Amino acid sequence: MTEKEFYSIREVADMLEIKPYILRYWEKEFAVLKPKRNRVGRRYYSRKDIDMIRLIKKILYEKGYTIAGAKKKLAIVTDGPEQLSLPIQGGMKILKEIRDELVNIRDSLGK
Repeated sequence: MTEKEFYSIREVADMLEIKPYILRYWEKEFAVLKPKRNRVGRRYYSRKDIDMIRLIKKILYEKGYTIAGAKKKLAIVTDGPEQLSLPIQGGMKILKEIRDELVNIRDSLGK
């Protein structure tokens, strides 16, 4: 079975176990999510979009971040417009959090 180039919102929702309305909401909140639309206006997500949704889901659901916190976290990962609006002080705080998280992982692997 070959992988498709684009997936419908229903396919992505089923694949990632997320409701379609959540995907539509995230589209409004996260500038990095820009699914293609056909002539009728239906959304079609690429593999890159799906990977970004997976990352957003992990940050929100597993890490427990708020939408605002997730936007800041994503600004580190992406080169999107969200990164431009991130204040230097906030960026340094996030980098410190990431560093601390990596140190904790390293320490737990060493034991």
